[in-house]
Amino acid sequence: MTYLVVCSVAFIISILSLFSGFGLGTVLMPAFALFFPLPLAIAATVVVYLANNIFKVILVGRSVGIFH
Repeated sequence: MTYLVVCSVAFIISILSLFSGFGLGTVLMPAFALFFPLPLAIAATVVVYLANNIFKVILVGRSVGIFH
């Protein structure tokens, strides 16, 4: 159940930060810290940041012609 809550929060905040441009770490880090030890919460936030940025590059890259 814990993983479901954490994954749901990460997914929703990632979608919101796609449009706003900020807020992923601000909301996600405390949410992770509630369920995991602090070093693990920081590492998990970094992983979500990386995945979100890769997704943004692919999504925006297609619209500007980087990826065909």
